[in-house]
Amino acid sequence: MPNYRSDALVVLGRGTDPDGSLPMLAKQRVERAAELYAWEVAPRIIFSGRCSLMTDSAPLCTEGAAMADYAVSLGLPRRAMLVEEESRDTIGNAYFVLRRYLEPNDWHSIRVVTSDFHIQRTAWVFQKVLGLGYDVSFSPAPSELDHSTIAARAREESDISTFLMDWIGGLPDGDPIALARLIWKDHPGYAAEPTMTKQEIQSRISAIGSIHRSDDLTRPRGHRLRQARVAEL
Repeated sequence: MPNYRSDALVVLGRGTDPDGSLPMLAKQRVERAAELYAWEVAPRIIFSGRCSLMTDSAPLCTEGAAMADYAVSLGLPRRAMLVEEESRDTIGNAYFVLRRYLEPNDWHSIRVVTSDFHIQRTAWVFQKVLGLGYDVSFSPAPSELDHSTIAARAREESDISTFLMDWIGGLPDGDPIALARLIWKDHPGYAAEPTMTKQEIQSRISAIGSIHRSDDLTRPRGHRLRQARVAEL
């Protein structure tokens, strides 16, 4: 019998292309999970994600389903896969994996797979949602990005983390009542009448980015200005 170290691997989505296929970052996450599964880290894989928070139309294929299909193409058995198709950001990844799979099955140990630049924020969000009753570890998928893109990702992660700490930092870790209120009353990805819109989130993150980089005016010119991106929470 294998001596599994975790109850499940949890792979976080990173979007889909218009035809329903996976972009490179998402493929890298699935490939990392395939390695861990082959090493018998866990007996099952939960692929988590519906679509980006900022996506208005229904996806041709959810992130979770697309990742599972790609995993099958890599030779992983479908029977070892579970798909979570409600989450639209990292908060939702943690919340719906917890509610749909961890709690009902009494699983308390997971290994989360996401891109290397996303690990720090993911760790903070998962502790906020799961609390201290779960053994959560992380396996980064190497993103293999060029230096300028890595720097841009780091700046974006810093902006989003600052926003999240301001928005949900005061919630007690793992508090089920507070988390349910956040998801079903406040969050624009899940609540029918959220207290904050997606556009307000985007504006606040953009404002944080402007403050973080207000000293750019004193730097030598010649470097390419960063284009504004829709936040991937």
